[in-house]
Amino acid sequence: MTDHELTTMLKELADAPAPPPRIDVGRARHIGGRRRRVRTTALVVGSAAVVAAGGVVAVSVFRPSPAPAPVAVAPAPRPVSVAPAPTDNPLVAKASFGWLPEEIKGIEYAAGGHGDTVLAIGRGDLAPMIWLSVDDREPGPPRDLSGTPKQVPQKVGGRDGHWITTDVNDPLNHGDSYLRWPTPDGRWAQLHTYYLARPDLQQALVRVAGEVTFGPRAVPLPLRISSLPPSFRLSDASTSRRPDTDGVPWQLVLQYSSNGALVTINVSPPGARRTYGLGDPRCTTKNGLRACVAIDHPQAAGIDAQGLLDRVTLLGPDETKWTTHVIE
Repeated sequence: MTDHELTTMLKELADAPAPPPRIDVGRARHIGGRRRRVRTTALVVGSAAVVAAGGVVAVSVFRPSPAPAPVAVAPAPRPVSVAPAPTDNPLVAKASFGWLPEEIKGIEYAAGGHGDTVLAIGRGDLAPMIWLSVDDREPGPPRDLSGTPKQVPQKVGGRDGHWITTDVNDPLNHGDSYLRWPTPDGRWAQLHTYYLARPDLQQALVRVAGEVTFGPRAVPLPLRISSLPPSFRLSDASTSRRPDTDGVPWQLVLQYSSNGALVTINVSPPGARRTYGLGDPRCTTKNGLRACVAIDHPQAAGIDAQGLLDRVTLLGPDETKWTTHVIE
């Protein structure tokens, strides 16, 4: 993180309103890490307030937590052959959901330096969330679990998985649930679920896990970018579907680095309460969508915001017309 980015992040934290009292701070800290990459480059437009919805979007907590007690970790799997990911799309998921509970209303994707995840999300102040991630080997114990994490065996699709919990008598860990299982190609998958309350929660999560499919999947996006400068390297890409907080059905944020410069491309339907990026943004509204480009150091990037914006083609709000071939 550059000094410039850190200064911006700290200023936002000082200006941001306190979260609602119902927010679980420990839980917010967990998901705040993923959202912090967008928060650290947020440029608030007009007088729009930064909203902390569902306890996740605008919460970053810098309180140290004690290291959790060690938990048994499975040995590394045998090397496996994994299909190569597409190179002309900045957002490629490692896995995809199949069946999901009716409380889930949308799917979000993230890829890049802060991790690759797929998030099934609901609606409301405490929106139910099911995070799906895939790693080459089983990761260590979740950092947010206090006490001594324990494993409770659970079959997933005929494979020997397990819940991770602080209470062996409660595999669901009081609703903050972790389910892990080995994938058919030798990696490890995890569901992390919270704010999802239903009488058959354990059975529902096992079904969700059992119907996950694995392998790279390019996510359709609402734009094409022609002649992306060769010095550009993807930092992070993410979609969000939070109409209650963003004021629009969805948003896309692409962030690139280029010779030390930070480049941000933000696309959404018109009316978003905020946009993202460091530097002087350049925006356009075409074909029913609004795109903004911001570059904090244009000279280092080798292109200014307007020049990059001119290379963006917007495909419209009809998601059936979006493309998986983004970089031309």
